[in-house]
Amino acid sequence: MNGLGLNLCSLSTRELQHLRNEVALNQWLQQNFELVVSMYEDRFDLSVLQKQLLEDPHESQTEKLMWWKKFITRKPASTPFPLHCVLISQLSLHVKRTEELRALIGWRYYYSLFLEFSDIAMPLVRIIFDKISSAISFFLKCLIGRSLGLIFSGIRQSLGWR
Repeated sequence: MNGLGLNLCSLSTRELQHLRNEVALNQWLQQNFELVVSMYEDRFDLSVLQKQLLEDPHESQTEKLMWWKKFITRKPASTPFPLHCVLISQLSLHVKRTEELRALIGWRYYYSLFLEFSDIAMPLVRIIFDKISSAISFFLKCLIGRSLGLIFSGIRQSLGWR
C-alpha cells in the first residue's frame, strides 16, 4: 500500500494491540456496568448516526474577505461538491426497565443491589459526614482559639502588660 502512496494506518502492531485491548475493555465495562446502571435509571442509551455538512474553513474565510468580487464578476459562485461526515451522538431514551432489572443474575444482580443500597444510604452517610466534620471543625476552633489565647496571655504577662 505504501508503494502506491497510501498510508492507511500509521500505528505499529503494538499500538494496534493496545487499541484493541482498550476497545475490548470499554465494551466489557459497557456490557457489565453501564447497562445495569441504565436499567436501574430506566433509560436506554442509544447511539445515533447523523450526517453533517462539512465546509472548508479556508474557502469560507476567503469568501468572507472577497465578497465584493461577486458584484464585479457577476458570475454565479461555483460551489464544489459538499463534503459530508457522519457523527455518532448519544441519545438517552427513558423507558421503564424494571422487568429487565429483576431478570439479572449473578454479580450483575449484586451490582444492581449495590446501586439501590447506595441510593438509600448515601443521604444518611452524607449527613453523618457533615455532622462529624462540623464537630471536628468546632473542636479545632476551640482548641486553636484557646491555645492562641494562652500564648497571647503568656506573652503579655512576660512583657508586663496588663
